[in-house]
Amino acid sequence: MSRQALIALAIGSVGAVWLLRRRGARVALLGSPIEVSGTPTVTPHGQYGAPRAGPPRHAHQGIDLAAPAGSQVLAVGDGVIVPAHPGLGKIVRKLRLDVPAAWDASGQPVDTIVYADLGTPFVRPGDHVRKGDPIALVAEGGFVHFAVKETRQSGEAFLDPHAAGFAYRSSQRLVV
Repeated sequence: MSRQALIALAIGSVGAVWLLRRRGARVALLGSPIEVSGTPTVTPHGQYGAPRAGPPRHAHQGIDLAAPAGSQVLAVGDGVIVPAHPGLGKIVRKLRLDVPAAWDASGQPVDTIVYADLGTPFVRPGDHVRKGDPIALVAEGGFVHFAVKETRQSGEAFLDPHAAGFAYRSSQRLVV
C-alpha cells in the first residue's frame, strides 16, 4: 500500500477525499434534501448553532429547511438508511452515504445525513437509496430538520451544512 493511501486511512473520510483529489478524481456531489426549486430557505428558528432551551439546553445541530407540507424529502446521495436515535426530533431517518461527499468540490466531505421531524417515511433501516429518491414527506409543520455529520476518530460530529458546500438562505442573508 502506498504511503498516501496509509495516510488517507489514518485520517478517515477527509483523507480519502484528499487522496482522490490528489489523484485527479472527482468528489461525489450531493443533491437537494427537499423537493423545492431554488436555494432552500432556513426557517427563522432553524439556524445552525442557535441556542435551544431544551431540555436539555443545547445548540441546534443542523438547520430547519422550510418546505410545503406534503412535499418530498429526498436522499442527497447514494447510501443506506441506518438506525437512528430520535433524540429531540420526531420521525428521524439517517442516511449513511456509500462514499463521503459534499455539495461542491471545495466543501468538507460528510458521510452521514440526518433528516428529522419528518412526516410519513417511505424508507426503513436497511433500505438502500439513490440520490434523489424520496425518503419521506414533509410534515404539517412545513419544515425538515437537516443535519450533516462526519465520522472522526472520536465518533460522529455535526457540522454546519454550509461547511460541506450546501448553500441555503436565512431570513437575514444567503449563506454560500
